[in-house]
Amino acid sequence: MKEKKNKEHILSSEAEQLLRSYKINTRIEKAEVLARLLDEIEQKKQTPVRKISWYVAAASVAATAAVLIAFWFFTATETINSSSGDTYAFRLPDDSRVVLHDGSTLSYRKFLWNRNVKLIGEAYFEVEKGSGFHVTTNQGEVEVLGTRFLVNEYDNQLTVQCYEGKVKTNFNDSFWILEAGSRFTGINDAAEIETVVNENEYPGFAKFNQKFHNVSLPEVVHEIEQFFDVEIILKEHANKRFSGSIQTGNLDNALQIVCEPLQIDYVFKNKYRITIY
Repeated sequence: MKEKKNKEHILSSEAEQLLRSYKINTRIEKAEVLARLLDEIEQKKQTPVRKISWYVAAASVAATAAVLIAFWFFTATETINSSSGDTYAFRLPDDSRVVLHDGSTLSYRKFLWNRNVKLIGEAYFEVEKGSGFHVTTNQGEVEVLGTRFLVNEYDNQLTVQCYEGKVKTNFNDSFWILEAGSRFTGINDAAEIETVVNENEYPGFAKFNQKFHNVSLPEVVHEIEQFFDVEIILKEHANKRFSGSIQTGNLDNALQIVCEPLQIDYVFKNKYRITIY
C-alpha cells in the first residue's frame, strides 16, 4: 500500500511540474485544461523556425508527448462496474470500503486520488477517517461527516441512509444533515428526512450472506476475505470443516459465527489483517 501511494505521489509531482511548465492552472476545469494544452501545443507547432536541428525537433515532440501524458495522468479515472445480479465489494485508495449493488457503477481518479467518487446506482460505504469525502450522483451530492451510509440514485430519486456518524446531503440547491438512524429521500422538487425504526444495521446487499454445508475452513475463510477485502492468515485448523449460515455486514461477527462452533480463536493484527490460530 505504501509503495503504491509513493508511486502515485511521484506521478502526481511530475504531472504538476509538466503542467506548470505550460502555464496551466491545475485548479480549473478539466475541459478548459485540455483546451489550453491543445492551444499551447498548436501555437508551438505554428511558430516559424528557420534553422532547427534534429535534436531540437525531437525535444519539442518529447515535450508535447510529456504534456499529453501529464494530462492523461491528471484526468484518468478508474471505473468499477457491478454486473447485473451480483454485488461487488472493494476498497478505495484510502482503504474506504464500498459494496456496489448489482448494475451500479462507481468511478474515481485513478492516480490523483482526492476522496471524490461518482456513483450511478446504489452503493454502501464505510469511509476511513481523513479529509472530506464526497459522493456525486446525477441527482445530488453526499458529503461524509461520519463513516457508514447508503446512497441510492435511480431515475429522478435520491435516497441516502446514515447508519453511523453523520452525512450531509445536497439536493436541488439545498442541504440536509443526516444522523445515524435517519433516511433522506428526494424526488423532483420534494424532499424529506425520516427516522428509520427497527431497520437492519446493514442494507441487504451489503451483507455477507452465504450458507455452508461441510465446507473446508480454508474455503470459508477465502469467501470472507473476498467479501470484506481483508487478509486472513490461517495458521492451523486447515483440516476443519464448517456448516452453517452467515448473514452479516460486520467482519467481526462473521468470524465469530465461523470460529466459535469450531472452538478456534482469531486476532486482529490491524483492521485489514486477521490471524486464525
